[in-house]
Amino acid sequence: MNELEHPKYPVFVMCGADPIRRKLMEAVDPDGRYKSKALLPFLGKRLIDWQLEELRKSPYVGNIYLIGLAETDLDFSFPVQYIPAETTSDFGEKLARGLDYLEERGLNPSMIVISSSDAPAIRVEDINTFFEKIGQVKGCEVHISLVPEALAEAVFPRSGRVVARFKDWQVFPGELFALSPRAIRKQQKVIRDLGLLRRKINRKARKISLGPMLGYLAKRPGSWWTLIKFLLGQATLTDGERMLSNAFGCKTRGIVIEDAGFGMDMDIPEDYERLEAYVEKIKFES
Repeated sequence: MNELEHPKYPVFVMCGADPIRRKLMEAVDPDGRYKSKALLPFLGKRLIDWQLEELRKSPYVGNIYLIGLAETDLDFSFPVQYIPAETTSDFGEKLARGLDYLEERGLNPSMIVISSSDAPAIRVEDINTFFEKIGQVKGCEVHISLVPEALAEAVFPRSGRVVARFKDWQVFPGELFALSPRAIRKQQKVIRDLGLLRRKINRKARKISLGPMLGYLAKRPGSWWTLIKFLLGQATLTDGERMLSNAFGCKTRGIVIEDAGFGMDMDIPEDYERLEAYVEKIKFES
């Protein structure tokens, strides 16, 4: 590989639907025309198009794999691959099916990047930053993008994100993360449990906390000391990485992306309107 080339990673794009239709879909699609929010119309395109167009610009992106929708649901003018999976299957099942698909074809990447399909404000500059930082720490098997709360709240006030408040950073998950194949296989139950915890979060609630996540981590004795530091407001982001590494059994790292759009997806009806105005501003007015 010469200095102008970049390592390329496969990207799994999650584009399914919840088993129980959420209020976002009821509000934006009252007639039930769209089986997934990835297909919703958004500023003249499908919602998923905005994200895929930015991913395709990145020199680090290899093949793009859609999981949860089929070619009969949507097609593109550029190459994508469709991995068969039930639209409403849970996150862990989709990941396992995606990994099976790669292995059946003799593919064994060092890292797989996972993307949502409902973050239209994501930009290639920040996508590249995430990819660049993946390779900076040897032996790391889980990379989680994180967005500073203050940045996001300045653009999307009262967005209702579940924020981890460390001593040095106050952050919430962004729209990309990466797992090694070994981490996916080893931690199927953890991934499934975390997916279920996420579904229980109600961003319309008055009080949104890390309670369910902290309760989950408390079941792992190796995390207790860091958990106590976190509850006392003394834990740093590095402490949090250590705690998650112990819980997952895989070295875990947070990658801070300082862009509000990188952390804003669509979960509730208000998100559609706010993201529509924001994307129109950053991509049309510029």
